[in-house]
Amino acid sequence: MEFKVDFVVTWVDGSDPKWIAEKNKYFLNAGNSKKGMNSKKAFREWGTFKYWFRGIQKFAPWVNKVYLVTYHQKPDWININNEKLIIVDHYDFLNHSNLPVFSSNSIEVNLHRIEGLSEHFVCFNDDMYLTSPVTKNDFFDEKGFPKYNTAINPIIPARNGTANFQVNDMEIINSHFTRNEIMKNGKFLNIRQGVRNLIKTGLYSHSKFICGFYENHLPYPLLKSTMQKLWKKEPEVLKNTSKNKFRSKTDVNIWLFKYWQIASGEYSIGNPKLGKLFTLDDADQALWKLVNSRKYKIMCINDGFNIKDENKVMEDFNRALNKLLPEKSEFEK
Repeated sequence: MEFKVDFVVTWVDGSDPKWIAEKNKYFLNAGNSKKGMNSKKAFREWGTFKYWFRGIQKFAPWVNKVYLVTYHQKPDWININNEKLIIVDHYDFLNHSNLPVFSSNSIEVNLHRIEGLSEHFVCFNDDMYLTSPVTKNDFFDEKGFPKYNTAINPIIPARNGTANFQVNDMEIINSHFTRNEIMKNGKFLNIRQGVRNLIKTGLYSHSKFICGFYENHLPYPLLKSTMQKLWKKEPEVLKNTSKNKFRSKTDVNIWLFKYWQIASGEYSIGNPKLGKLFTLDDADQALWKLVNSRKYKIMCINDGFNIKDENKVMEDFNRALNKLLPEKSEFEK
């Protein structure tokens, strides 16, 4: 089966004074805390985004189009004339009555509305870097089904984490599929899921309901048709998420569509060694060496909450990525 695959990446420059002023008009009035999931950390810009594009050009030259989703912003170095690049403003696909929104959940549950987006696409956060060559087959199988690596796994209720979204996602999944259907469809006991995931499934699969799915925080291969299907089945919860200007405990998130693919069995098992999540709280020379080792095809290098020296981490981070990807991409001026 021949099909095109697009990449979608969401980005914000949290240091932009105009954007900060607009966000602040709504932020405290909405009862938000300066700490937590809507804190400054969630919008921090490390100056590394150009390396995201360099990684795409070097390690995924086969990609059809790259959709950069942003709000009245674009990097000053971006080459808007690149034939593969399409810059999408929130006003281009989100309900205007909800704007502005500053929540990734509100944005991502509507990505299927982007004009021209292919049926098969991969959603990236701007902290998910390609560090070695990837193929279309890393994300989709020959039938066009998304590829995931998963397990039955409890949802961890960490402060400022994603647990509320995951619980809301799983409530919907459990309302549409029985426990037995999920176990039958989910391919959880296949050795290709990896030993760790098999152990997790063995430990947590005996409850009355499925408690949750393992989340590896890597890019999300998705189908537009699945997103459209969920919007027909669960319009109210998705509309409510779309209205929230900031992330809320009542939200669902983009994982809902991934979880639907798993629960329905319309997915294939991915490579458990494709990539890994890292945090800048633990940034040291070992991490920077790993970036250049090409051990993983994808590294999600997430902001931390307890970075001791942000300036040093920023310098080291950029230096490590520049060593891996020193050449300008065609996405840059």
